[in-house]
Amino acid sequence: MSRRQTRTAAVCRKPIGAMAKVWAIAPARIGRSLWPLTLSLCLAGCIAAGPADVTRSVRVSDGAVVIVGPSGYCIDPAATRDGPDGAFVLFGTCAALAGSRAAGQPEKPALLTVSVLPGAPDDATFSGSFPALTAFFRSEPGRAALSRSGEAGDVSVEAVVASGGALLLELRDLSAARGQPVEPEYWRAVLALEGRMVTVSALGLRGSPLSSAEKRRTLEALIDRIRAANAA
Repeated sequence: MSRRQTRTAAVCRKPIGAMAKVWAIAPARIGRSLWPLTLSLCLAGCIAAGPADVTRSVRVSDGAVVIVGPSGYCIDPAATRDGPDGAFVLFGTCAALAGSRAAGQPEKPALLTVSVLPGAPDDATFSGSFPALTAFFRSEPGRAALSRSGEAGDVSVEAVVASGGALLLELRDLSAARGQPVEPEYWRAVLALEGRMVTVSALGLRGSPLSSAEKRRTLEALIDRIRAANAA
C-alpha cells in the first residue's frame, strides 16, 4: 500500500468507527418495551382526551446540538436519552403527544429517530469518506452494524445516495419489523454536525404505510430542520 493509500485509510477509519458506534445507539438499545408505547404515539387513534404540553425541540450533547423535527412532529421525552456516550431522540406526532389534534400532525405519520455521537471529522474529511462508508455499509460488518439484531443477514442495502453533505441509505431490516408495527424498509442518513456524528431515520408504520419516496422526503425534511436550527 502506498503512503497516499495509507493516509486515506487512516482518514476513513475514524468516520467508519464512529458509524459503528452511532448505530449502536439505535432504538434497539433504548429497549424493546418502549417501542410499542412510542410507536402508538404516531397513530391518530391514540390521541388522548385532554391537551398536554409538547416538546418541539431539545438540546443534546451538553447543549451543542439542537434537535427539532418537521412540522407536526414532537419529541417523546420518555424515550429521549442524552449522556456522555451519545444521545437518542424519538419523534411522534405532536397531536398524539399533546392529546389534541390542534397541536398538529403530518398527513401520513412516520416514526423518526435521531442519534448523536461525539467525534465527527471536519466536513471535507467526512464527505471524502463517503465511498469508504458506502463500501463499509454494504459489507457484512457494516450490515451487522446497521441491523438492530446485529445479524448482517437481516439487512439489505437497497440504495446509497450522497446528498447535501449527508449520506442517505435505503435499508430493509427484517429484525426491525419483527414483533413491531413498522415496515422493514426505511431510510436512514448520517451527517456531521457541530463536531458530532448524527444519524436520522424515518420508518413507516404497518397501519399507515409510506412509499420509499415519502420516507425519503420526511427524512430530508428532518435533516433540513436540524441543520437550520443549528445554523441559527
